[in-house]
Parts: sequence; C-alpha cells; structure tokens
Amino acid sequence: RFRYGNRKSRFMDLQTRPYQGNYTICKNDVQSKTIMESIIIDAYNLIHRIDELRILLEQSQDVCVDTMIAKLSSHYLDKKIKVIIAFDGYGINRHERNIEVKFSKTDTGMDYGNADGYIKAMIEKSRNPKLMVIVSSDKGITWFAKDCGCKNKTSESFWGEVRDKRIERITAHRESKEKPDILTKGEFDYFLKEFTK
Repeated sequence: RFRYGNRKSRFMDLQTRPYQGNYTICKNDVQSKTIMESIIIDAYNLIHRIDELRILLEQSQDVCVDTMIAKLSSHYLDKKIKVIIAFDGYGINRHERNIEVKFSKTDTGMDYGNADGYIKAMIEKSRNPKLMVIVSSDKGITWFAKDCGCKNKTSESFWGEVRDKRIERITAHRESKEKPDILTKGEFDYFLKEFTK
C-alpha cells in the first residue's frame, strides 16, 4: 500500500513509479471523456411538417430516410454531435457516421411502442439531459423534454436551419468557381500599367 499524505501525491507516485503489478492506470482517469451533444428527431413529426420530406415519403420510406441521412450528415460534418432519427413502428435500425436511425419496434431489443416512447426513454436514461436537443412540434413530447431539462426545437425551425445552411454552402461553392484565376505578376503589372495611363 502507498502511504502518502494526500491524494495528489499518490497520483503523482502512480505516474512516476514503474509498474509493479499491483495497480492499473486507466486513460480515462487522467483525461476526461469527450462530452457529445445529442439531437433526437421525432421523425414522422418532422416529415409530415416539411413538404419536401413528405413528398419523398409518399414515394418510398427508404428514399426519404436516405435523403434525411445525407442532408444531416452534411450539416453536421466534422461536428461532435450525435443525431438520432426516431421512427414509430417496426423497422431495422441503421447507423451511418454520427447519424442513427432508430425504430420503436425491432426484432431485438425493447418495444417502446412509438417514437414518443423511445424519445422519453432516451431522455430518462441520459446522465445529462441538458446536452440533448429534442426536435418535434408535438407539445406532449416537448413539454416532457423541457421538464427534464432538455432543449427543444420545432420541426419547422430545425429543418429550416438545415436547408438554409445547405443553400449557403451551395452558393459559396458556386461563387468560388466563378472567381477569376489568380493573376501572375506579369499580368498584374500589365493591368496596373493599363489602368493607370
């Protein structure tokens, strides 16, 4: 056993003394875990309030889900944010990068009944609900989320942010391609001479 006067000295001893087989240092004891914000989307509430998604759903649920994943992956690219798209009913869960698609009923796991049940369960399991954002325009689920300390966004405002950011990126990309090539020193000297005559 180590007999040192305080916790700090014991920790320093573990860092400096060679391993003797009677203790273990875990990386997480020295470095704090990365805290990640989670966004949980009430999928059908979002889809039925956004025309472009509702039209895609009428064609095919797979097409609609693929489109949502693609746009959200692009929107949250390189951001430490986990996005969960929660659907009512039976389906097969999917996971692509930081985007997860969850169904309230699957062949394995708990039956949550519907998306609201799944979202409430995730909120109750969370150690820090303040890091959760619930996307829905359903007052029942948003009131529950607010009471638990979560942040809320309506479906319309959330998808509006995604759409506006996408338009901004497309516009910036188009403008960057329209910019003229960088002038060489010779070309610069020529134009300078012409415009200062």
